[in-house]
Amino acid sequence: MARLPDIDTTLATIERIASAPTAPYHEFRALRAIRRELELIGLDAHEDAYGQVSARATRGNAKRALALIAHTDHPAFEVTESRGREGRARILGGLYAEFFASAVPVLVHDDADGAPFAAILDDYVSAPDVLHNSPGHCRIRADAELRAGQWAVMDLPPFVVSGDELHLRAADDLALCAVVVLVLAALRDDPRPHDVHAVFTRGEETGLFGARLVAEDGLLPRDVIVVSLEASRALAHAAPGRGVVVRPGDVYNTFDNDAERFLRVAREELTAAGVATQRALLTGGTCESSAFVRLGWSATAIAVPNVNYHNQGERPVGFTPEIVRLSDLRSAVALLVEAAAAAGVDAEESWWPDVKVVPRQIRDLLRIHR
Repeated sequence: MARLPDIDTTLATIERIASAPTAPYHEFRALRAIRRELELIGLDAHEDAYGQVSARATRGNAKRALALIAHTDHPAFEVTESRGREGRARILGGLYAEFFASAVPVLVHDDADGAPFAAILDDYVSAPDVLHNSPGHCRIRADAELRAGQWAVMDLPPFVVSGDELHLRAADDLALCAVVVLVLAALRDDPRPHDVHAVFTRGEETGLFGARLVAEDGLLPRDVIVVSLEASRALAHAAPGRGVVVRPGDVYNTFDNDAERFLRVAREELTAAGVATQRALLTGGTCESSAFVRLGWSATAIAVPNVNYHNQGERPVGFTPEIVRLSDLRSAVALLVEAAAAAGVDAEESWWPDVKVVPRQIRDLLRIHR
């Protein structure tokens, strides 16, 4: 029977991964945190030519395999010019210009593990850069010497628990990277046949680049079913606290019905166990399954509803932590474990009538005799 992961283990795993500062092209701290978690559960981590981390959990002779895809970056800022403690910083990822009407406190990092230092962003200039999904750049004034190539994240608490709510600097998508690790950990002791690949991608916020590289270069077996995991914008028809959302498409693309079948079988199992789930078209953004489905892969997706998506709260409050529900994340883990088991035996949905063959009785009833 489907079961939810342990609360304390879930929280600890999310905290260790989601607390890592990250930015497009500068995901190395998050990737190191993920590698440590994979080591803790006894799985080998592999790195591709683009620095993306992957792992695999397998048992028995699974008929179908899943590939869980979660990205390790989050909208942030990159120092492009520096003069002592002042310079310019390019915005990386989907942020609205209006949120830079007042100064934005940030923490400056480099790709090593050195301590961050505080800075302020202001003097926003609109300068759209399509390649890096950047609306423009800001002046940056820091408490220490700046240099080009450093990067900054919003100065927000990385991890705060408030009842069922998790207030995170980067729920999108580090909380779902943690979900992938928790799924792999749960499968470690699951005797049912399963075959699950996991890929932790880079550069999603600037153009789904990591996922596109995996798809273009064939870095996964071509017959896997791709499942994108996201913390997607909360919508009225996909509200927080109602469970993980099975996502049949995003703002631009419709995903694969047969790929979604295993998620629907898993929903049946969770419903029988009293675990809440949802199914909804989420049009708040584009997820990595779009990169795969456009290149002919079999792909589907899940998401947890994310309040203050990309840290953009109610105007004119400004940047604020993203909020996801622990209960939704736990149901995401349970759903994917059951989906892996369903794929392992190529399961069919029990509630769906057999539409492959019309019964002879009905065929005869509807046949027109002239």
